[in-house]
Amino acid sequence: MLRFEELKYPIDPMQLPSLRNLQIFEVAARHQSFRDAADALFLTPGAVGRQVRALEAELGVELFARVGRRVVLTPQGRELQLAMAGALKLLADSTSRLKREATQQAGHISVTVLPSFSSRWLAPRLKSFHSGHPDTRVDLIATIAPLNLAAKQISLGIRFGSGKWEGLASELLADESLFPVAATKGINGYDGLPSSPNHLLQYPLLNPYDEWGEWFKRAGVVGQIPNKGVTCEDSLLLIQAVERGDGVALARRWLVMDAIRTGAIVRLPGPTISARRGYYLVYPESQPLSDSARTFISWLKEEIRTAQAEETDSTTALDPKLGSSET
Repeated sequence: MLRFEELKYPIDPMQLPSLRNLQIFEVAARHQSFRDAADALFLTPGAVGRQVRALEAELGVELFARVGRRVVLTPQGRELQLAMAGALKLLADSTSRLKREATQQAGHISVTVLPSFSSRWLAPRLKSFHSGHPDTRVDLIATIAPLNLAAKQISLGIRFGSGKWEGLASELLADESLFPVAATKGINGYDGLPSSPNHLLQYPLLNPYDEWGEWFKRAGVVGQIPNKGVTCEDSLLLIQAVERGDGVALARRWLVMDAIRTGAIVRLPGPTISARRGYYLVYPESQPLSDSARTFISWLKEEIRTAQAEETDSTTALDPKLGSSET
């Protein structure tokens, strides 16, 4: 990295071409198209062309050769593009480092997490973290997209999957499992709740029907799974449908844990099956964890251990018919 004392000052800004023209040139050179550059810059192709011609006039060289309706870089244009790429890389690296250092010093961490896990489990527990660490700010980024944590300067992620993501270190936080649930108040249009796995076939099943096949097989139920009604693949919307009394869902344990504890949702008779995936803590391999991030990780793991212990205590009073067979 270039040291401050190695810089040669003064740098006369009057000797530099227009920075705006350089910016437009870089985008046009990257796209090899004035039209595509115009779309990226929210300009017209004519405006891009005028700025490029102005830069060519400033430098006294031709940067693009016009070949029919296309533009291609001249040798001089390629030389300038390489210089621009190097300069932008230096700027990107420096600003990225400054942002990271500012984040670490300020006691600020960002965590990307699935909306379902965020709203149903993590967010309600953050109050306890803030009570113990009032000087640390936690920004939750709820999204189903697997964001590039390093590029976006995101400290941590909580992902649902197999634990393997390129460029990320991962630690298993908790396995996930599935079992049937319904609203404690009942299911709209039906008298009472299902009393056995066989009885579930008479009620609206809210998951996509192929998800029920393994569960009914494990429960020893032989029969045609009804292929009718409205289903929902989104886990968050699925639980909301259960709470409205729309039907029965095969729900993820961690997403309904609190609702079962408060009595809004009830677990129905039948086995528990493995989801074959789990919740993983992830962070960029190329970035050291800040002290604030390490503190958050320790708190998160303790919260998970506490939740597991509380759930174990509560299941001792469950009806034995509920079962507990994992695949």
